[in-house]
Amino acid sequence: MYVSYWNLRERPFQNVANTQFAYLSPQHREGLARLLYIVEERKLGGVLIGPYGAGKTMILEMLAGIVKTRPNLTYIQIDAPPSNALALARQLLACLQYTQPVNDIAQALNAIQGYLSYAGTAVPHLVVVVDEAQMLQDSDAFEFLHLLCNMRVRNKDGGVGENGITLILAGHQDLVSRLAARASLAQRLQFFWKLDPLNQQQTMEYVQHRMRSAGGDIWAFEEEALKAIVTYTQGLPRLINNLCDVALLLGCAMNGSRITADIVRQAARDVQIPTLTEANTISEAS
Repeated sequence: MYVSYWNLRERPFQNVANTQFAYLSPQHREGLARLLYIVEERKLGGVLIGPYGAGKTMILEMLAGIVKTRPNLTYIQIDAPPSNALALARQLLACLQYTQPVNDIAQALNAIQGYLSYAGTAVPHLVVVVDEAQMLQDSDAFEFLHLLCNMRVRNKDGGVGENGITLILAGHQDLVSRLAARASLAQRLQFFWKLDPLNQQQTMEYVQHRMRSAGGDIWAFEEEALKAIVTYTQGLPRLINNLCDVALLLGCAMNGSRITADIVRQAARDVQIPTLTEANTISEAS
C-alpha cells in the first residue's frame, strides 16, 4: 500500500531471493566467486555458512542463475533437506526426474551412477546444493553425501573418469560442528566460506541500494534512521528487510516525507526487534 506513496515500482524490502535487488558486499562477492570457481573447475565441493538472514540464499540464487546458463552443468538445489538418508536420496533422484522406486541407499547410488554414465554420452556435470544443511542430523545422510563426492563419470571404455558431482552445503554455524564429526566428508569439501553480518557502512548502502533498485529516493531514510537500522538489525539483511518494510508502511501512514529514526524505533517495536543492548542481554541470559 505504500509503493505509490514513496514513488516506488515495487516493494524494495521483500524477503525473497530476488537477484534484481541483490546487494553484494565484498564478502558476498568473494563467496560467490569461490563457489563459481569450484563449480567450473569441477571440484568435489564446498561449504557456505553464516547466521540466519546473512544472505546465503541470495548467493545461491545468483549461483543458480549463472550455472543454469552453462550447457555442461546441471544445477540441483535441495532446500530444508530431510535428515533421513533415503529420503534425501529420493529427493535428489526426483530432481533428476528419476521415476523408478528406490528402496535403499545402494539402489539410489546405482541410479545416480547410471545417470552419470548414461549411454556413455557426455553428461552434464552435476552441481548439488543443499541449503539449510545444518538440518541434516542422521549420520547416514552425511555418509550418503560422502559417497556422492566419490562418484566418477564412466568413460566410454568403462574406465573411471573425472569427478561427476560437485557438492555445496550451505547452512548455519551448527553445520560446522556436524561436519567436524565427519572428517571423511569434510576433507572432501575443499572450499569453506563464512558470511558475517554487514558492517555499518554496508548496512546503510544496502538500504539505499534496495531503494534505488525499486525506483525510489535513496535518501528516503534519513541518516539517523539508517544508523538506527544498523543498531537494531546488527547488519543482518533479513532483519533489515523486515524493519525497513514496516518503517516505510509507518511513514506512509504518518504522511511523512522521510523515514526518521523515531519511525525506525517504532517499526522495531512493531516487529519486535530488540536493540543491540537488549539482544546482548538476552544472549547472555540464555
